[in-house]
Amino acid sequence: MVTRKDVAELAGVSSSTVSRVLNNGYVSEDVRMRVEKAIQSLNYVPNRVAQSLRMQKLRQISCITHNISNPFYSEVLLGIEEAAYHSGYTFSLYNANFEVRDYEHVVQQGLHDGLIVMSPVELMSQLNNVMQTLPTVVLWDWKSQSPIPSVHVDLAKAMRTSVEYLVQNGHERIVFLGMDATDSQENPRLHGYLQAMKDYGFKVDESMLQLIPKWQDNFRNGYNQMKRRLLAGLDFTAVAASNDLLAVGALRAIQESGLRVPDDVSIVGIDDIELSQMVTPSLTTVRIPKRDIGWSMFELLHGLMNGTVKKDARVEHKTELVVRESVASIRTRVRTR
Repeated sequence: MVTRKDVAELAGVSSSTVSRVLNNGYVSEDVRMRVEKAIQSLNYVPNRVAQSLRMQKLRQISCITHNISNPFYSEVLLGIEEAAYHSGYTFSLYNANFEVRDYEHVVQQGLHDGLIVMSPVELMSQLNNVMQTLPTVVLWDWKSQSPIPSVHVDLAKAMRTSVEYLVQNGHERIVFLGMDATDSQENPRLHGYLQAMKDYGFKVDESMLQLIPKWQDNFRNGYNQMKRRLLAGLDFTAVAASNDLLAVGALRAIQESGLRVPDDVSIVGIDDIELSQMVTPSLTTVRIPKRDIGWSMFELLHGLMNGTVKKDARVEHKTELVVRESVASIRTRVRTR
């Protein structure tokens, strides 16, 4: 079995220098290249368990996320995985598909040095005790203060950007297609829609809100909700969807009804997942830098675990309108039938 000592001898350095390279510590570029070449030449695989015992660290983090089948979360997780691997960490994934009250027990029983929580509003109270002792970073979807290290994306602003672009193209009867909430303050995308419509002086009644059950904002529900709206013959010229999956589902339903996108109905999504470029017409959307968010979350957590990041640190990522083919300037108000 190849040992760290073998790598050190081939590279002409000490075993402690090999350790620094493996742990991303400081060494000169020349030394790093020699050690990495020796590692490759000998096919050396470090014993992470023994390494963790010596350092009293597991080099393992855990992540709690919502529906992993949603491309948004998948892309964020790729960023976390890339950043973690780059720093010699692995991570465990908990998919948020069971009762909230179970999370504290699950996390406390896990073997990890730190925790990443995405969309944490429902989990904060349950994880409060854990976060007091375990380094934790959260993803907030509001531009607000957080009591713990956090990465922020202002999704209310993202939705306002979507509505504003539709208004600039002459639309007034703009349908919101997104998750339900007992209070719009709990749902930044709905809040952003309502605020933008109010700012432009447009009346919003219940018929303008096509609401999806919480965390069910997928392609199928976007399709079904839009199908029901079209069958009801309700008046609208545009759809502001809270994510791209819902937007693509709505696009399919509209096209099946015989209407054209964007000639009869315009659609804007949010997230900019890969699918948004592949549909016809390609989807205008608001881009969220998903993989960059993943990197930021790990780097923030890594700094917290190493004591180089303050406990109230925050990183904010901006969104960006991506104009494609699914929006047209309105010529006449269309009543769908």
